[in-house]
Order: sequence, then structure tokens, then C-alpha cells
Amino acid sequence: MITTLLFALATQDTSVLTLGRAVERALAQYPTVAAARAVRDRAVADVGDVRSLRLPRLALDASLTRFQEPMLVLPLHGFSPQMPPPLFDRTLVQGGLSASYTLFDFGQRGARLREARALRGAAEAALGAAELQLLARAATGYLRVLTARQTLAAQDQRLAALEAEAQRTRRLFAEGKAARIELLRVDAEAARARAERIGTATQLDVAERDLAQLTGLPYERIHGAPLAAAALRDTTAAADTATGVRTALVARAREASPELLEARRRAGAAAAGAGAARATRFPELRLASGIVDRGRAAGDFRAEWQAGVAVSYPLYTGGSRTNQIRRAAAGARAAAEQLRLAELNVAQGVDRALAAVREAHARVAALGSAAEQSAEVARIERLSLEVGSGTQTDYLEAEANLLRARASLIEARHAEIAARIELARVTGDLSAAWLTRNLDDGR
Repeated sequence: MITTLLFALATQDTSVLTLGRAVERALAQYPTVAAARAVRDRAVADVGDVRSLRLPRLALDASLTRFQEPMLVLPLHGFSPQMPPPLFDRTLVQGGLSASYTLFDFGQRGARLREARALRGAAEAALGAAELQLLARAATGYLRVLTARQTLAAQDQRLAALEAEAQRTRRLFAEGKAARIELLRVDAEAARARAERIGTATQLDVAERDLAQLTGLPYERIHGAPLAAAALRDTTAAADTATGVRTALVARAREASPELLEARRRAGAAAAGAGAARATRFPELRLASGIVDRGRAAGDFRAEWQAGVAVSYPLYTGGSRTNQIRRAAAGARAAAEQLRLAELNVAQGVDRALAAVREAHARVAALGSAAEQSAEVARIERLSLEVGSGTQTDYLEAEANLLRARASLIEARHAEIAARIELARVTGDLSAAWLTRNLDDGR
């Protein structure tokens, strides 16, 4: 679980936004984590509230009552005709201090306390899950912006190459050395490239707005600020992790996953709640004591103590108690099944994350070679075209293949980072420290 992070980010003044800073800002201000913290604090207060049921109750009461006719204002414990007590008055002043304590309730309070503590643990686990999810979301959002920006840069390179080819073709056409179809062909290719660039620019705008929302920064700050490149520190480690033993990863996830921990805590809370509901079948034994002081407005107060034992047991509730017990038992069964489902989801999440890591790592290796080869093919086709031994069609196709290879390589590299982050989240290893150890973000 990620501990609560306190960052003095408002005072930072840096023109470069790194992945680490983006994650820190998101954890510090995004509503999902703030709401989870509030729920955790409420669960802590609930534990204190239930714990107080084990302590005695002490109350102070006071009243002043005015009657139409004189009323008995002092307790009558004896009577002497020679000295009648001032028993009657139209104003009754009364004050008292009382204490009560439930001596025995067949474990009902203990079950409620266990339930509250389990719910507090579930809230803490939910906070950890919210932090992990936000951390992964912020990192993925940052990578989306990087991917779009680098793809846009690759498209700009392609447009520059097409513009150079268009100028060459226009010059040759003016000299009568090139056919008009060659000019139309290069212009059409440039138009397609500009259309693709518009689509990428739109994706970049959406990604930057999402990142601005996550980090709490103005869109203008994200749109105009340079972002530090992110890369895996050790790509070999990424491959080893992807081919690791699945059983070990699933075991680690079941041990550290906050989602699974939350499900365990909720199942425990539901079981304790069912026990508390069953305890209502038995009576409660209470102790009570107090001091009461009564008198007239003019004085003549008399105080006396009292103490007693009481047994409380509802003989008939119209089926309410039975239905409460059934509802609590059903809730316990549902929570147990939710726990079983969470265990299945954790194993499934590990499988999916492993597959994504393997796929992304393999794509990076293959596309890296493809990009190098495509660059060499484009260079050769360009030289062939300049010396007159090549064709414009082959050159334009080579440039298009080069762009696709570069864009795919950029996407695959960032997809591998995202897959590693998701695997770390599923196994419960993800944290700000994990990002620092495994990613180079320019800090």
C-alpha cells in the first residue's frame, strides 16, 4: 500500500514535467484518493463509536416544571402528622446524575466491534487500491501524451521529407523532366500525411487535457511544457519478469493486492455482523445507578441515590429480529462469494498483465529492428530517386513504411512501460518508489 503522500508542490517552479511529478500531483489532489481517505477516516470514527459501547454511560439531567396546581415535589418516604414535609409546590426543580452499563449481551458488542474494525481495514485497503489505481492512471496518461507527441514529431519528419520531395518534383516538372502524375502523387501523399497529423494532434489534445485534470495543472501549463521522456531502466528485467513463474506472481498478488485485502476485510465484517445479529436472540443484562435531587424553586432540595439491575428481552418483534438475522447471514454469504470472485480476478489480472508485458516486449524488439531497416530502405530509395535509378512510388512507400514503423515502435515502448506498471499494480508492488527504481523519467 502506498502511504499518504504530502507534497509541497504548489511552490515548485519547473518547466519540465516528469512522470514522477505528475504522479505526485495526482496523488495529492485527485478526488478519488481524497474521497477514499475520507471514507477511511469515517471508518476509524466508527470503530471509536462502537468501542464506546463497552464503557458505562454517564448522564447529567436537569429540569424545571411549572404545574397548574400544587404538585408533589419531594419523594414521600415517610409521614408524620406533627411535622408534615413541604411535599407540594407548583414548581418542581429536579436534577440528576445517572450511570448505566450493559453487563452482558451475549457477545453482541464484541461482534459489532470486530465488524467495525474489519470495515476500517477494508477502508484502509480501499484507500491503498485507490492510490494504486490513480498512480497507474496518471502514469498511463503521461505515457499517452508522450506517445502522441513523439508520433507527432515522427509525422512532422515525414511531412518535411514529403515537402522536400514535392519541391524536387516541382523543379523537375518545371524543367520538363518529370510527369505531372509524379507531382500529383507526392501532393496526394502529403495531404494524407497532413490528415494523419491532424488526427494525432487531436489525440494529443485529449491526452493533455486528461493529464491536466489528473495533475490539477492548467491545460496551458501541460500544453506548453516539455515532458521528460520515460524509459525502462532495465529492459532485460522486463523480459525476465514477463517470463517469470506465474504461480509466484499470483501468490504475491494474493498476499499484497489491496483489492483482495479489502474483500477479505469486508467478508470478515459481514461474518461479524451476522454474529451480532444472532446475539439479539438473547437478553441483555444492564446495571443502572444515579443520584436525583428534587425540590421547590424556593429551596428545600433533597437528594437520594438509586441503583438497580434490569433485564431486557423483546418477546415479540413482528419478525423484525428474524429478518435482521437472515439479512446479516445473506450479507455474509455474499461477501464470501465476493472474496472468492476477487481471488479469481487477481489471478486473471496477473495473466492479462503478463501477456501484455510479453507482447509489448516482443513488439519493441521486433519493431526496433523494423524501424532501423525501414530507415535504411527510405535512405536508399531517396538516393536511388536522386540519381534517377529509383521510382517515386517506391520512395513514397518507403517513407510511409518508415513512419508506421517509428510510430509503432514509440507506441510499443510506452505500452511495455504501461504493462509493467499494470503488472506491478496487480501484484501490489506499485508505488512511487517502484517508479523511481524501474523508470528513468529524467529526474
